[in-house]
Amino acid sequence: MMLSFFPICQGPEGAVRCMHQFSQSHNVVFNTTESQWMIMNSKWKVLRNPSFQLFSACLPYSDKYKYLGHVICADLTDDADVMKQTRLLYARAMSIIRKFSQASLASKIVLLKAYCTPMYGCQLWSSSFQFSLNKLKVAYNDGFRLLLNEPRWCSASSLFVYHKVPTFDALIRKLIYALWRSCHNSSNVLVDKLFASDIYFESKLFKRWRQLLY
Repeated sequence: MMLSFFPICQGPEGAVRCMHQFSQSHNVVFNTTESQWMIMNSKWKVLRNPSFQLFSACLPYSDKYKYLGHVICADLTDDADVMKQTRLLYARAMSIIRKFSQASLASKIVLLKAYCTPMYGCQLWSSSFQFSLNKLKVAYNDGFRLLLNEPRWCSASSLFVYHKVPTFDALIRKLIYALWRSCHNSSNVLVDKLFASDIYFESKLFKRWRQLLY
């Protein structure tokens, strides 16, 4: 699987020509049915989307695409990915409750930490409505209450503290800090240059990290 970003409209045309040349010189056949293209919208949104062809097949346009488990939207918002994590969190919590109903409380908490706390991609959320994040937080709290067989009116914060499980806000900060520390300690030249540039300090991602960590 390959994902390419082009800042100008001439980029995809040049990429299609390169793919034609590469396929002829290396005897490679590209899958045109699985290939898609997307335009990142701006306030000057184009009225008519252009069409791109790959090996005489017109590529379908998509406004949402899942790449490496992360949902990429044409409007560069993360609400779709947040809602995907919300559904997965409910499904995992109910699966633990159903399959391990006879297990001890300590075992259930270990399973909850193993399957519900790794929220994949939450460190990259920088443009989402608070409504979507609140729904994810409610799912996290409800899953823990159901695991302990506690009513919904019971305080989730006290339950998390008593059983030594991180709250939703603490978990998000922990995951963000882990990614931030890995990137800053990375020996990769590209990552090091990116995190030292103005692009990083002016990005929405940096502003969100700074807001949550400091």
